[in-house]
Amino acid sequence: MEGGSVSQAEVRSPILDSWQRSRFWGVDADRIQAPYNADFDPHSRLATAAGPVLDRLSDALDGTPMCLILTDSRGRVRDRRTGDRALHRHLDDICLAPGFSYAEEHVGTNGIGTAAEEGRTSHVFGSEHFSERLQRVSCAAAPIRNPSSGRVLGLIDLTSWQHSASPLMGALVREAAADIEERLLEIGSQRERAALRAFLTSRPNSRRALVTLTDGMLLADAAATEMLGPADHRRLREIAADLAARPERRLLLSDGRTVQVRGEPVAGTGRGGAPAGYLMELRVVAERREPAARPAARPLRLPGVSGSAPVFRAAAAQLVRLCEQARWTLVDGEAGTGKLELVRAAHRHVNPAGALAVHDAAGTRGGSSQWLQAVFRDLADDHGTVVLRHLDLLSPGDLLRLDGALRATAGRSGWVAALLTRDRRPAGGAPGGADAGPYPAGELPQAQAVPAVAALAGRFSAEVTVPPLRHRTADIPALAATLLARHSRDGGVQLSDAALRALCRAPWPGNVRQLEGSLRYAAAHRPGPVIDDADLPPALLSHAQHPLSPWESAERDMIVQALLENGGDKSKAARALGISRATIYRKVTAYGIRLGPEQG
Repeated sequence: MEGGSVSQAEVRSPILDSWQRSRFWGVDADRIQAPYNADFDPHSRLATAAGPVLDRLSDALDGTPMCLILTDSRGRVRDRRTGDRALHRHLDDICLAPGFSYAEEHVGTNGIGTAAEEGRTSHVFGSEHFSERLQRVSCAAAPIRNPSSGRVLGLIDLTSWQHSASPLMGALVREAAADIEERLLEIGSQRERAALRAFLTSRPNSRRALVTLTDGMLLADAAATEMLGPADHRRLREIAADLAARPERRLLLSDGRTVQVRGEPVAGTGRGGAPAGYLMELRVVAERREPAARPAARPLRLPGVSGSAPVFRAAAAQLVRLCEQARWTLVDGEAGTGKLELVRAAHRHVNPAGALAVHDAAGTRGGSSQWLQAVFRDLADDHGTVVLRHLDLLSPGDLLRLDGALRATAGRSGWVAALLTRDRRPAGGAPGGADAGPYPAGELPQAQAVPAVAALAGRFSAEVTVPPLRHRTADIPALAATLLARHSRDGGVQLSDAALRALCRAPWPGNVRQLEGSLRYAAAHRPGPVIDDADLPPALLSHAQHPLSPWESAERDMIVQALLENGGDKSKAARALGISRATIYRKVTAYGIRLGPEQG
């Protein structure tokens, strides 16, 4: 091509067209510069439909120098099945690995990128690749289309060594793509039909706002559409899987209103026997907003509490109002959200001179009789606030005796608040799906189970949910400044921009308590007056999707340290660790490692 025109007798027409596109895009023929993006749902419709097909073919090809690859519609590799170790290592070297994009505009002519560009099956053999580094392999790829719309959802590719390539590779990937498309039709239609049927059947009989959720779809009637914002959609998905254990609960919406959520799973074909979706009814409860007559000129400020997010302000305002009315209140939320501090702040705001008694059931392991006597004594005192914590640690007999004490003192004029821990707990994992750390000992407690105190719920006339930190990330800068000022001796400790970015994008399964522990860890490890992201706990820079074993935690920490020492440059860190660039990208993705500005 550099010397002039090329005839179609020398190069096949599709390959020549692809070479010309590659030159137009400025692809480097000597280097592979595939970008990396691991943002992919492993349970998407494409992955779910393709999984069994890939399993069947990879079993058939086991031991052969062949590799099966699944990509999304843009040529980003999402799954790879290799039956040959040497081929596996070579594909790592050329970045034909999960997360990397093999679009033509990045790596030039290749089976995946050319098939995506032309929308049809593509064969690229050996020297037909635009990049010299790809010429040791041959490949054939076919597009996978949505059976309903015809839109390309992804591609399936078969790659082999150049000397073992066969024209039959194209026929094999076409057949595999057809199998995946057939499964897409079956999975999508069954699941969505079941969800739609449940929605349409329930709608005429429901007087509440109605929502149906599936993996990739949300159906809402007019009332629910008006009620919910984008953040509320995400929070409904978070509680959906818990509906079987807790079919009714209250949810604080992003606009400050509280709704009663009642839901049930929709029977149908889901992943691994899971429901096809979830049907939810929403009803706004009485304490939805501040009364219209209440002055709203200045925002509510509680002593010792930082937070300006609407969901947090709404919870604080509710607690203040309930304290003023002395309405007995259940205060629930995930561990570490600051429930006790918020209740204390509400009490000090309403009744700064009044008595406040906190009774923690965690201290009853040595004997509950004295604890119950102290609780009854303070409840019998008609004035003052009584706070009950960790009631889930009480035995059934003690819960029954506590219920009697509450019943006997139901007419008291002072406020009573019971704090309940309801943690986010994905199946098979620690809270939030991330391991605890190495955080300072005791700073990130184990998740509490949902307390077995349902019998006491009738003694309380109101319920307030304190939002988790991940629902009010805008508060993190102010919270961090407050916590640093509280714990630093010299008072001059500050956060760098990189550290603040890392704090704001962490998932915070331990909420404010974890943030406080992380800042204390960083303050102890900082070399100067400024905390950088390198001073934060390594686990905070990693958001793994499963609990890590001790070996995995050690590996994760080594990778984080290598990245920090090389300014976040993954290529340099990979060389320092003696692994390939593709391997470190996979490890970074598997462990959810996030540092400052992303570098190659």
